[in-house]
Amino acid sequence: MTKELPFGEREESLVDLWLFIIVNTTILALLINILSLFSGNNEVAPHLLYIPIVITAYWYPHRGLYYAAAVSAIYFILVFIITNAALGELAAAFITCVVLIGVAAIVSSLATHMRKNEVKYHGIFNNSEAGISLVSLSGLIITEVNRRLADMLGYTAADLTKIPFSRIWADEDDRGRFFSMLQTNGNVENFETQVAAKSGKKRWVLISAGVLPDDQFVCTIVDITARKEAEEIIIIKDYAISSSINAIAILDLDFAITYVNRSLLKMMEYSDEKELIGRNMQEIVVAKTGIDEIRDAFRKNGSWFGEILFYKFNRTPFYVLLWGNLVKDEKGNPICIMISFIDITDQKQMEATKRRALQQIEQNIEQFAILGDHIRNPLAVIVGLSSLAPGDITDKIIQQAKEIDRIITQLDMGWIESEKVREFIKRYYVVGAGETGADKLQSGPVK
Repeated sequence: MTKELPFGEREESLVDLWLFIIVNTTILALLINILSLFSGNNEVAPHLLYIPIVITAYWYPHRGLYYAAAVSAIYFILVFIITNAALGELAAAFITCVVLIGVAAIVSSLATHMRKNEVKYHGIFNNSEAGISLVSLSGLIITEVNRRLADMLGYTAADLTKIPFSRIWADEDDRGRFFSMLQTNGNVENFETQVAAKSGKKRWVLISAGVLPDDQFVCTIVDITARKEAEEIIIIKDYAISSSINAIAILDLDFAITYVNRSLLKMMEYSDEKELIGRNMQEIVVAKTGIDEIRDAFRKNGSWFGEILFYKFNRTPFYVLLWGNLVKDEKGNPICIMISFIDITDQKQMEATKRRALQQIEQNIEQFAILGDHIRNPLAVIVGLSSLAPGDITDKIIQQAKEIDRIITQLDMGWIESEKVREFIKRYYVVGAGETGADKLQSGPVK
């Protein structure tokens, strides 16, 4: 590359060649003009000066005008000397010089504009994030390729120009459909397929192509391997969430439902996710104050864990153990809320049943204690009255009274054992602490 020619990407040898041609054609044209001036026939020879001036203006657009002026000045001086300053010859030479400079100015301007467009083209071509190539339609040979495509496939740009375009395709059926569409429509847009890199690894790409007038087509290839892998990961995660046995929902930051999995639909007895998506969670919570509590927890801690009462599809209330967390992006900004649900209605009802059973046990124990006292009181009266009666009857009555007292004592001992059982139940089954909302949980729809 040479700094002399900023608008093109020409080889140094090519520049030297044109410089050699310019110098020699200039010398030859001037010699011919000198001979024609001496011979007195100078009508055609001046036109030969256009050749080096046009070449110079094209290849050296910034210097073409100066070169044309220099050549014109030399030509005018030659005319002045050889013709002894003949007025007619000088006038014709002056007009020729003006035309030569004008032609140089026009060609230089056009060449400059063309070079600028060439720089833009090469800048877009070489610096594009997409892989770009020019391919011959007749032989499907890659004639030009940018660095991005070479890096994408693991080749050098020079190596790719030696490889048939058909060789980079990983799927022959896709290749056939691509060329069929290109031949039929003259262009192809966003054709998704796989290409084979030099290492043998396949990469997902989007290919767009358009036929050019010179038996070529331009091909743009965008690598979407990372996107396809990310999509596959998302699909796997989505399937894992949707098929999870845990009931899961995703809400926006206003608590509107945006996603529910099958387990949650089944738990809440809905038949279609559309019946829930878009609704605010406040609509399916029994106690509206519960949502306010959850909002405050998310605002302060970013999560909430606890029990809450929800409505099913038929307005039947049921208890769930809810665990929600704010989902944040890479910058730490919250983007949504993910919540998992566990139905604990049966557990709550079982606890209520245990609690009622324990209460009944306590009532029975108290009644047994009271009943024992009630039996002993009249028994003492009977023993006292029997002592007034003479004979063996008194002894028999007292003996039976002692037997009754022994039985009541055994009942008292059973009452003490029942107290231990009650304390054991309270300690290990966590019941008897008082009534909760589960005791009041209705078995039918809320009106």
